Amino acid sequence: MHDNQGALHVTVRHSAPGRIRLSFEKNFPNPELLRCIPGVEDLTWNPRILSMLILYDSHKLSEFQLLQQVCGIFALQLNPKMIHVRHEEEEGFSLSSAALLAFFSIGLDGMVTSLSLPFSTFSKWLSVLTTLTAVTEHGWQELNTRGSFDPEVMSLVYLLNSLSTGKTFQASLLAWGLTFGRHLLPHETRETFWVVTQKTDAVTLTPVSYPSSHAFAGKLLRSGLDTIARRAQ
Repeated sequence: MHDNQGALHVTVRHSAPGRIRLSFEKNFPNPELLRCIPGVEDLTWNPRILSMLILYDSHKLSEFQLLQQVCGIFALQLNPKMIHVRHEEEEGFSLSSAALLAFFSIGLDGMVTSLSLPFSTFSKWLSVLTTLTAVTEHGWQELNTRGSFDPEVMSLVYLLNSLSTGKTFQASLLAWGLTFGRHLLPHETRETFWVVTQKTDAVTLTPVSYPSSHAFAGKLLRSGLDTIARRAQ
């Protein structure tokens, strides 16, 4: 959405509880003003690449509140018509080595079980252990990065219970799919738009929403079909 006339663009490169890295389309005239935001503990501004690292107290200030205040001070100095924030840090997810190993172990276990091969006990334990390792590793990474983990990690309980029922293949596949499957699905990048209302010494940011590219394409398609239908009548 870099074609918004009069908009300033801010990109979230990476975020974690208490830490956020931003890049700006234009130079930030006086970044030291951000130290006045309650909860901001430290910041580093690189004017050469227009990048900023902010350390803050996540118990006093949420990421959204921080972004809103940063954009407000940015807008107060440059007087744009709109602020556009794009969360780039959510792109580029790739499976870890542990997740890939677990996936192939589950596939091997399914093949061995279906063919009733003699080393099914080995393949069962291999799929369970590799899946446990991969899901635990993923949960630990999310805990360190965001301060919490997704509820899909609780599928480990079902996986452990499957050891007594013998349905380890189904449980391993379910645990792996719930944990990693959603990351492989295409998703749109989070974007936030604020309309800027400037006053003498203050600025107001009003959130607005834009239709997604899929919704816009669908609207155009429906409009075209309606036009063709009317002309055919």
